[in-house]
Amino acid sequence: CCEAGSFLYFEGTEYGGIVDGIESDTDTGEVIYSGRTWHGILNSKVLQPDSGKAYLTVSGEANAVIASLLSRMGLSDLFEASSDGSGITIQGYKMNRYISGYDGIMKMLKTVDGKLQFCVQTNGKVLLSAVPIVDYTADGLYSDLIDIDVKRTANTVNHLICLGQGDLADRQVVHLYVDKNGNISRTQTFTGLDEYVAVYDYGNAEDEDDLVSNGTEKLKELMQQDDLSVDVNDVGDPYDVGDLVGANDTISNISIAIPITKKIVTIKNGIVTIDIKTETNNIASY
Repeated sequence: CCEAGSFLYFEGTEYGGIVDGIESDTDTGEVIYSGRTWHGILNSKVLQPDSGKAYLTVSGEANAVIASLLSRMGLSDLFEASSDGSGITIQGYKMNRYISGYDGIMKMLKTVDGKLQFCVQTNGKVLLSAVPIVDYTADGLYSDLIDIDVKRTANTVNHLICLGQGDLADRQVVHLYVDKNGNISRTQTFTGLDEYVAVYDYGNAEDEDDLVSNGTEKLKELMQQDDLSVDVNDVGDPYDVGDLVGANDTISNISIAIPITKKIVTIKNGIVTIDIKTETNNIASY
């Protein structure tokens, strides 16, 4: 049996993680291990601003920035950043206050059209690399060739009320709107039944510019409510979290283009299958 703290992984892939829990079922004779993937380990750390500072701000070549963040989180014994130049530059990126490690790195890279790649090396350390997001939408995934579960949402949030600092009547309020072309501004396009409103509470906003910037990011997330789930085999899996994929359902005539947010790897009888998923935001929580 493995022990708590053991690592399970496939060398040369992103698959793996740490054993946090061990469950034994004496009725079936099964021993079940659970724990965090590499992504989960990163997200069990928090990126905090330095003492006396309101925010953690980073700049530089992306892999060098990732190396500094790993050191800051005390994870350099397990992870290391690629020493190769990524061709991606981070310029004065301001992390959200007290954001989880993986979420913070992914949000940072997304602002420069980048993603985070993982690879377990022969020495057991996990190599992290910043690379550009790849757009696979032109390739297309078709329901008459493989099994896909696809949902297209036509009506999404187009008016976001952003709440910043202050209380009651003194609360800072900014209204952001989406037009027919998907552009975000402070000019309203949709009214009446066509208007879809949500509220974004960001009391930590430093100023109005900060409220508008974070509100715009949140509105872009809420605008993306399409769903895609597809099973692929290990050989035909070129995708990383963050890449864009397109899907076409010949039955409903639905076509979507959407970023990958999760990959679930299953190994059974020596066969690897990967379930690619997207996760839409829960509007009810805002």
